[in-house]
Amino acid sequence: MLRIRLPAPQVQLELIGTGRGNRQPFQVLGPTTEVAFVEELLEQQFGGLTINPAELFSFLGSDPWVQERFSAPELVDGDLNATDTGEQTFQRQTLGDKLVQAGFLEIDELEKLLEDYRPFAGTQRFGEFLKLNLQVPPQLLELLLNPTLFDGGGFNDKRLGDRLVELNVITAEQLQAALAVQKQGGGLLGEVLAKQGLLSERMARFFSKAQINTQGQIEYSGS
Repeated sequence: MLRIRLPAPQVQLELIGTGRGNRQPFQVLGPTTEVAFVEELLEQQFGGLTINPAELFSFLGSDPWVQERFSAPELVDGDLNATDTGEQTFQRQTLGDKLVQAGFLEIDELEKLLEDYRPFAGTQRFGEFLKLNLQVPPQLLELLLNPTLFDGGGFNDKRLGDRLVELNVITAEQLQAALAVQKQGGGLLGEVLAKQGLLSERMARFFSKAQINTQGQIEYSGS
C-alpha cells in the first residue's frame, strides 16, 4: 500500500493506493472540496483513479493546477517503483497493510477504515486513527511500528504462544488451555488456537514466522 501526502497551508490530502502491480486504485482523503478538485484532475489526466504510482507522483509534482493549490507531493509510505508484493519488504509497508498481512484485517476492512478516516485526514495521521478506532492490542501496534522495542526481550527466541501472550493477542489462561488440547490431540498450536476462534490461521502463520533482523526491522515473507 502507498501513501502520498499533498500538503497545503491550511489543509492536506492523502492519496492511498491499496492495490498491487503497475497500476493501483487510489483513494483521495481530505476535505471534500479539495478531494473533489484533485479527483477531477486525475480523472481528466488518467481516465480514472487507477494509476501507475510513479506517474501519479510525477503528475502531482508538475501539474500547474496542483502546484497552484498545494506544495510538492511527499511519499509517506511505500515504494513508487514496486510492481509486486515480493519487491516490497514488510517493514516498508504501511501500518494498514502490515495489519492485513498479520491477519488482523481483510483488504475490504482496511478500505472501509480508509473511507472512515477521510473526514479526519487533515488533522490526524492514519496510524493515530487506527489506534483509536481499531480493536487491536496496543502492544501489537507497537511491534509493527517500533520492532526494536521488542528485540531486547528476545522476541526471536520466543515460541508462538509466548509471543501471543506478550502482545496481548491471547491470555496466559487461553494459552494453557490450548496447550492442553494440543497435548491431547496433537497438531500445531496455531491450528488449535484457530479452531478455538482465538486467531486466524494467517495470524498464527505471521506470529510463527516473523523475525526482527539486526537492523531492528520485521522480516516476514508471508509464505
